[in-house]
Amino acid sequence: MCTRSVACLGEALVLESAAELHLAGAPAELHLAGAPAELHLAGAEANVAAGLTALGVPAAWIGRLGDDEYGALVASELRARGVDVSAVEIDATRPTGHYSKHTATDHAGEPRTTSRYRRSGSAASAMGPEFLETPSVAAALGRAAVVHCSGITAALSDSCRALMRRLLTDRPGIAGVMSFDVNWREQLWPDGDPSVVVELANQADLVLVGADEALRVMGTDDPVELRRILPLPATVVVKDGARRATAIDADGRTTVVPALRVEVVEPVGAGDAFAAGYLSGLVRGDDVATCLRRGHIGAAATLTVASDWAPPPPDAVLDGLLRCSERSWSATVVTAAGFAPPEGN
Repeated sequence: MCTRSVACLGEALVLESAAELHLAGAPAELHLAGAPAELHLAGAEANVAAGLTALGVPAAWIGRLGDDEYGALVASELRARGVDVSAVEIDATRPTGHYSKHTATDHAGEPRTTSRYRRSGSAASAMGPEFLETPSVAAALGRAAVVHCSGITAALSDSCRALMRRLLTDRPGIAGVMSFDVNWREQLWPDGDPSVVVELANQADLVLVGADEALRVMGTDDPVELRRILPLPATVVVKDGARRATAIDADGRTTVVPALRVEVVEPVGAGDAFAAGYLSGLVRGDDVATCLRRGHIGAAATLTVASDWAPPPPDAVLDGLLRCSERSWSATVVTAAGFAPPEGN
């Protein structure tokens, strides 16, 4: 069990996984501790926190929830997964955000997911810089070895944007590593201007970005060019889908680890699982290549399920994947049935 903790700040949501549901008619059988139901925990930073605790890393989720059934679901599910929710604020007047998604295959036979969000005016959107001064929030941020956030929060409202600028620029009471996942969402930025997200990313110590979103946000998916655009972070990690992940440090040193071969069921949540895996290695003091492997393993597991999160492989399988040769790593196949562990070293 790791003793160093991670604090994840952002918006948690409820995923409506079946026919479209509404708050007033939400079923009583909420998704608690893995029981089958219609509603599921979602939201980038909440997914990362849950992924970390599943990997044996203490994690806190920091944010605001509505005083409603969806908010109760989020808090209960996070507690059930061992996530610290002591820095969660409840809003009596604003709702908890939620969304639904539909997955279909495109012309190339690849799964593509369309999401429909209902988060306007949510409890999380009312966060502002003063939220960081709340005693429980300040305490959670101050004791974390890593503070993780994403570009999604900055898009929720003007006050959330101001919060993110203060969090990343002033770092009030924060001594740990600042981790920032770009998480570009076009539907949240109607003016299409990515400059705010680029500005925030450049203030972080660790930046995680998908190659596809890097192309949309910064005009390139080349890791070397991205380092020129983001000169300040200690490490920039570029996740290139089913091909590879590349980490490049401030001195230009590059580490590349190929992705595992995966039979994909649904892609949403894989980026959050990669972040959880990478951060679990970072707080353990692993080298960059091992952190990247941890990220790929988390992403691969989540790609094989329809929900936004999947449990990690058994410890023996995980350890084998982290220690195996590059050849065995590349030969590993991941399906809904699990990981086909590599043979030999």
